[in-house]
Amino acid sequence: MGGFSFASVILSYFLIAGGLFTGSLVYVKINSPSQVVALGLMAAGSFVGGFFAARASRGSTIIEPAIGAVLLVATVLFLAFGTHTLDVLKDSSSAAKVVGEIAGAMVVGALVGAFLSEKILGEATESAVPWVFYATFASFGASLTAVLIVTGILVRDGERSSDKQTTMMFIGLAIGCVLAGLVIGASAKIRVAAASFLGGAIGIALMGWFSAVVMGTSHDKDMLTGVAVMAVVGGVLTVFGSVIGWTTIGKRAA
Repeated sequence: MGGFSFASVILSYFLIAGGLFTGSLVYVKINSPSQVVALGLMAAGSFVGGFFAARASRGSTIIEPAIGAVLLVATVLFLAFGTHTLDVLKDSSSAAKVVGEIAGAMVVGALVGAFLSEKILGEATESAVPWVFYATFASFGASLTAVLIVTGILVRDGERSSDKQTTMMFIGLAIGCVLAGLVIGASAKIRVAAASFLGGAIGIALMGWFSAVVMGTSHDKDMLTGVAVMAVVGGVLTVFGSVIGWTTIGKRAA
């Protein structure tokens, strides 16, 4: 078990976010009206994210996911209240209850996942194969979080131009992929460039599917082509960040 790793905190943040969003995607896809099902799927997704976070952590394995979960709660609070996402709920107590339940499900799921991962499997693996899964969740979580933040700020500031929001969405995707790649490279014990590219591409494809499901977009040929292009670009940006992270931090601490 190594010392504390700040890069692993950020990676844990992205992994747990990726798990949370994956659970949310499943909920939207099955179209269930049950709030219990929604919270259960979010907790399950966060559990997977926390489990991966503890496995991917270069440092103390459970401390980093715990801090990452707390930071993600802060982000959820910002998105919910700072960008007026929950203005649809006129009752402030209802909004607070919804956010509290989501935050609780996320934190419990992530910490249980991290705890079990540490106790069952121990320290981070030195195989590159699992990093495909880590990069998938990290790129998905990082890119979607970045997109939600930048578009949320635009909406809060009264900027509702579809062209500008689309531009900011792509900027958010690019920032998310590069940041995910940076912390992947900085946290890995071996060079994981190929895994970063593959995982990054899958993560962005998942991001495209998430957007299509949420917006109700038909899965036609043009949409699938666009998602494929985004996936390739996302993979390239993720591996770009991964190489920088490995060269500047990861390789020195390996």
